[in-house]
Amino acid sequence: MTVYGQTVSEIGREIREGRITQARQMLERIEDDLEPESVLFLHGLVSTDADSAITYYEKLLTTYPNSTYSDDAMFRLAQLKYAQGLYHTARRTFHQVLKDYPRSSLHQRCQYWIGICHQAMGEADSAESYLNKTIDDYPTTDITELARMDVQTLRDESEPDSPEIPSVPGQRWAVQVGAFSHQPNALLRKAFFEQEGYQVDLRTKRKDGVMLYLVWVGSFTTRELAKDFGERLKRKYGVRYTPVSE
Repeated sequence: MTVYGQTVSEIGREIREGRITQARQMLERIEDDLEPESVLFLHGLVSTDADSAITYYEKLLTTYPNSTYSDDAMFRLAQLKYAQGLYHTARRTFHQVLKDYPRSSLHQRCQYWIGICHQAMGEADSAESYLNKTIDDYPTTDITELARMDVQTLRDESEPDSPEIPSVPGQRWAVQVGAFSHQPNALLRKAFFEQEGYQVDLRTKRKDGVMLYLVWVGSFTTRELAKDFGERLKRKYGVRYTPVSE
């Protein structure tokens, strides 16, 4: 049993450190010795596309609804729906985790992500309400700092627009369609837009001590062209965007 636990922990560590290929190879070597629900959950973790991961998590929830992995699987399913731009579905799924698993350790993260879903849907008041509740209920965690950053972003966005930044000759612009603190979520968003046929880049920046993974789509010569493109993405996918200079 110790070996089993250690091996699963090793797979988890490989995933957290971004070595997905190694984690998948390790899982393939030992999956015959694992419990079926563990295999489904771990395959979801090492999947490189959203559709495959969703299939594994949904099968786990259908077949083993009371598994120790069920709350985590439903939570990750909600994150995948968010990464696909299905914000209403994601919000409902996060609420479902709160309802179905009242003792889950994921309640704070669900509350935070519900706020983020409202933010993505353009419902600023509801977003700020959930984010502030996250801060009040859980004042001393890493999620609290992210919630504070997002509340500040909401308040900045509610201020009157500042003068537009003029384009500089030779400068390139892109459209940012996501900023994630967890790299796998950024990779899923990147993969989604790549599958839709767009040019996508993954950038990083550190803000207030937190590493953020930024998803940039397209490349344009002016801010105006980037903004027009962002509006088209918003109408087609319901995604929030920001023009950014390279």
